[in-house]
Amino acid sequence: MFSPKSVSAALATHFGNALVSPAPSPLTDEERRMFSRLKILLTEKEQGLIESEEEDEEALVQESGDSDSDYDAEEDEKPEQRSRKPWTKELCDKMLEFYRSKDLEDGRRGASQSFKRMQNRFRAHMKTEYDLTLLRKYEKTGVIPSVRYSAMRQLASDVRAKLGEKMKKGVPIHDTDIRKIALDLNKLNAASGNFKASATWVSKWKVHHRIVSRKVTKFVTRKATKDREKVLKQIDELRIKFLAVVRKNPGIVIINADQTGQVKEMHSTRTLAEEGSKDVVVEIESKSATTHSVTVLPTIYLDGRQHPIVYVHLGEPTGSLPAKKAVYGNKNLVIGASKSHIMNREAAARYFKEVLFVQPMPKHMLLLLDSWSLFLNHSFIQGLVPKGHKVTILNIPKGGTSLAQPLDLCYNQQWKCVMRRLNDAILVHDIDFVLHTRDNLLRCISQVYWAFGAPMFKEYRKYGWYRGGFLTTHPAPFVTPPKYMFGEGSEADCPCSEPGLIRCPYCKKAHCFSCFVINSHRCA
Repeated sequence: MFSPKSVSAALATHFGNALVSPAPSPLTDEERRMFSRLKILLTEKEQGLIESEEEDEEALVQESGDSDSDYDAEEDEKPEQRSRKPWTKELCDKMLEFYRSKDLEDGRRGASQSFKRMQNRFRAHMKTEYDLTLLRKYEKTGVIPSVRYSAMRQLASDVRAKLGEKMKKGVPIHDTDIRKIALDLNKLNAASGNFKASATWVSKWKVHHRIVSRKVTKFVTRKATKDREKVLKQIDELRIKFLAVVRKNPGIVIINADQTGQVKEMHSTRTLAEEGSKDVVVEIESKSATTHSVTVLPTIYLDGRQHPIVYVHLGEPTGSLPAKKAVYGNKNLVIGASKSHIMNREAAARYFKEVLFVQPMPKHMLLLLDSWSLFLNHSFIQGLVPKGHKVTILNIPKGGTSLAQPLDLCYNQQWKCVMRRLNDAILVHDIDFVLHTRDNLLRCISQVYWAFGAPMFKEYRKYGWYRGGFLTTHPAPFVTPPKYMFGEGSEADCPCSEPGLIRCPYCKKAHCFSCFVINSHRCA
């Protein structure tokens, strides 16, 4: 059994204030884990590594006076309150008269009837002892419970709506603000004459509505907030246009393409370290490779398919790929280069000509693209469309990528996660493979893109469309590529008898790094 006393004694001993008697008993595993967590927390607080923000509850209580003991912010969630029939003034008077009708031993009246007798007499209204408490409150205040509590529930809801508006605008809010808003709304709506919005009421209200204090992670200007509202409106309009095009053109093939940049050598920003470590150092192959990037342009379909080819754009000192030296290639790669990894007009044209507009090509396709300047140039794209084919283009508004771009909402994050895991695995398992070199990087991109196209990830690929608001039906349950490829089962032996590292999503077998990446395992 968990013993707080034992944990407290262990903490006292650790911080130099050992309890003399009685001697603390050995900690259980559960107690030891709790001791370790509290020790770290207290040590970091002592060293000033933890910032805390606390409300001045004492001042709040002094301002508000006594707590609103006759109001429970969570009352509307109690099953017994939902099943109790409404009370009227006549009913309250009748129940109160019976409740106080018991004679005392000396013959005087004024004693209370038991809850059981009250329940037998008023079965439709006396469900629990809490109802008896409401009756006693009616005796003191004269306010009919059903009327007051309906008004208070509405007040709590109005406060939540008001604060919701403020939070959406990014306005900083504290407990004192909740109290002020509640008092103002109560005065405006005349919900209750003796309502004080006490610290207890505010605390219960926050718990009920799941409102907590959080550290501010980003500051934005009012202009940015107004711009966001404008973007949200534009996204809603985009979804309406999208549905109109789809309904007007049965059988249209819907495609999303999005550029994502990745550094040549990616590593996780978190790692296991010894407890108490202040500096955590991670070894890398090349420091410049952690800042120099390549651009990957994947393509997915609304029905969950992945386009068989991915475009990769490299930054080369000469502005082009070497002519005298062979560059790694694969049938699922189209590789472009310029002096920067950022795509230009020539690269965009190559993507459309060699990746998207290749046969067999749908007769009519709908392209959902972001607001990159060349993607906004519809005449440029239409000029590349083969004869006999039709392409409709819709652009996600500027600033709306994180809200409506299917690839950005699901695919790209998991892609980078897998690339980081491969980088980390090379260092952890001492694999002789330098990932940031051109050929090795292209080899990895080709293999990971092939793995991401597995049929088992179909629902995962559809999830980005759902999050973006272009699919109304939630995809079936799925497992993400990183979880499947590096999760349970990936440690089994490879067919070559070496320890496994990566699980293939096609054959569902574990493979070592050499077989899966270096030798480009392709079982399907």
